[in-house]
Formats: sequence, structure tokens, C-alpha cells
Amino acid sequence: MNNKLKEKIALFRFSLIAPILNNTFTEPTVKAYLETICAKVHDVPHFGKREYAPSTIKGWYLAYRKYGIEGLYPSERSDKGKSRSLNETAKQYIIDAKTLRPERSAKSIYLELIARGIITSGNVSLSTVQRFILHNNLNKPEPAHKDRRAFEMEFPGDCWQTDISMGPYLTINGKKLKTYLIAFIDDSSRAVMACAFSFDQSLTSVLSVFKTAVQRRGIPKKLFMDNGKVFRSEQLQFICASLGTIVSYAQPFSPQSKGKIERWFQTLQNQWLNLLDWSAVSSIEQLNQLLYDYVENHYHQTVHSAISAKPIDKYIRHIDRIRFVPSKQELDFIFLYRVTRKVKNDATITILNTLFEVPSKFIGEQIKVRYDPTQPDKAFIFDDNGKCIDTIYPVSKIDNSRVIRAKNNNPLDFSPFNVKEANI
Repeated sequence: MNNKLKEKIALFRFSLIAPILNNTFTEPTVKAYLETICAKVHDVPHFGKREYAPSTIKGWYLAYRKYGIEGLYPSERSDKGKSRSLNETAKQYIIDAKTLRPERSAKSIYLELIARGIITSGNVSLSTVQRFILHNNLNKPEPAHKDRRAFEMEFPGDCWQTDISMGPYLTINGKKLKTYLIAFIDDSSRAVMACAFSFDQSLTSVLSVFKTAVQRRGIPKKLFMDNGKVFRSEQLQFICASLGTIVSYAQPFSPQSKGKIERWFQTLQNQWLNLLDWSAVSSIEQLNQLLYDYVENHYHQTVHSAISAKPIDKYIRHIDRIRFVPSKQELDFIFLYRVTRKVKNDATITILNTLFEVPSKFIGEQIKVRYDPTQPDKAFIFDDNGKCIDTIYPVSKIDNSRVIRAKNNNPLDFSPFNVKEANI
């Protein structure tokens, strides 16, 4: 690869990170910008048509901040002592992977190369990848880390960790759709409390998985998560308070503090996602069923090296220490969105742009309302003690027009007015 071509590649990479460096992207957040450009197919000098993951773009951004434009040049490589069976695409993939995450193992990258069809196990061995990493000095340097002592909760249920990881693209009806993996794991046992893929990373999606986790595995004493907007939401904090769960946040820009769930995401990627036959996956429901089967039948049934036990066995061993929500109705009420509304003179309130009819006794009052945004056909009024006191429904003006009004037994008399008879 001549220097002119390297310059073109470096400039191409710079074109993708420049809006971040200069804060000129039009999307509301950097994350949204990354999702936009990563959903496109790019015509890359030398490499042709390519798609990139947000993690790759972030790696280029970090390289530029550290080394300038030179950090975006393809790395120089020597063939001395190495197999030539690694093609250029594989070599660049390894370099990008190790640049972004130096701690990644050669084995995880090797399995990923096979899963993506870049190499085959028949003509490239694991040792070939290991030698390539060694001769290119791609192994992780020994950084001066802050004091980050490993911690582990003593008992299951003491603390859960939650996070969102970018999932694969699904092609449905010819349209390519991005997925996100939402997961909750137990800190002590490493058991998965619940996980699911979604087409978004909204609060509604997070709460759906959290609710499943609480229903199946009980109530955590603490919920540990990052500082993302969805996890900082007031609704989530209300729900945790109702459950008696303490909310705890990781230090900003500190993925190490969420090490357990990050490692689980990596395990899932290496042992399951990379090996799936994506041509056979036609819906997100099917993908989630496959995920459930993997977690319950493989991950939970395999001895975890960090705890020397199967995750689900350790969790069940201490099940008597874990609290559960007494009933499904109470669980449903806890996970409803909460708002306060003032009842108008026509005995209505508005929720999600929908007009709801409220008993007339509440006219002029501030009332506490809970609702499920996925089921806009009803809502609930709660008193100050958290007790549900009424169910309300959207206004039907047609039905209201058919209501039979009470008959007026004292109609107005429009006969001629007689002043003398009125004694005026």
C-alpha cells in the first residue's frame, strides 16, 4: 500500500470523525450521529464498500486525539515471521479491534473473524492471529490505572448491574434495522436476571426488561448502572423507590466499574452472537427466543470461572434472602408511569395527547395518575397513600352524545307574562 493510498484512507477516516471534533453534527447527540453514519455503506479507498460499528469510529477519534492525522493512517506491517494466510481485510480488522480495545484477547478476535466470514479456521489458525498481534506490538500496554479494587457482592440480590449494548442489524422485509441488547445481571452469582433485544433503547424498553427481571428473579437491594439519560429518568427512580431498591451510578467515562456486565456482553458476543446463522433469523421475537434459550440452557448451566459454580445454582441457593412483589397487580402498578394532572372543568385530563374522562368530583383538583404508555386505553388514579382509587378511560364524544340526560320536570313557561297575576 503506497503512501498516497494511506493518505486517502486517513482522510476518509477523518471525514467521519470531523463533525465530532468540531461539534458540527446535526444530530442531537454524538451517539445519534454515530448511529446515523454507521447505518450507511461507505465507499472506502482500497477496501471498497464497508460498514462500520460505532466502536470503530470511536477508535479513530481516540487515535486522532492522541496522534493527530497520523493516527488515522493504516499501520505499517512487516511480513517477517508471520503467515501470509491473513488477508489485508483480516489484518486491518485485527488492528482496528486492538486499537479500540487493547485488552481484547487474540482468541475473541479470531472467533469474530471466522464468524464474519473474513477467514476460515481451515486456513488460518489462532496462533497466526497471535503472532500478528505480537509482531505488530498490538498487545495491551501496562497503563497507570487508578486504584480500582475489584468488588463482589456477598449474596445474590444484593446488587444488579444493567446496561445497553449495541446489537446486530436485522433485515426484515428488506429493511435493515438496528437492535439494542438490554440486560440485567446479578453481581454476586453472575446470573442473568433478564435480557432482550429491542429496536430502540428507550425508557419503555428498559422498563419492560426490568419488570421481567423483577417478576422472575425478585427485587434487588441495589441497581448499579451508568449515567445515560435513560437510566437517569425520574420514572425509573420512582419505580426503584417503590421497590425499595437503591439506585447507584457508575463514574462517568468509567467502563471498568461495570466490568461484570461488560464481560457478559463480550461472552455473549463470542460464544453465541458470532456463531448465529443470521440468514435464519427473520424477526426480533425469534432472536429473543434464541437468546433466552442460550442464557437458560447454556450460560446458566456452565460453571463460571470467577465463582466456581453455575450462575443459576448460586442464585437459587440463596433464594430465601430475596424479596418478591406479592402480586402481579402490584407489580403492574409499580411499573406504571406517574404524572400529576389538574382536572379541567369538563372533567377531563390529557395523557400522551389523549383526552381522558375523570369523575366530576375531581373537577379543579390535582390528581395523581399512573399509566402504561404501551396500553393507552386506560389509566389509574391513585391517592396520596399510593392506593388505586379509580380507573379512567379515553373520552368517547360519540358515546357522550348518546347519554340520556335526566328529564326536566320543571320546564320553562313561555306563555304571555301577566303583571297583575304576578302582583308586581
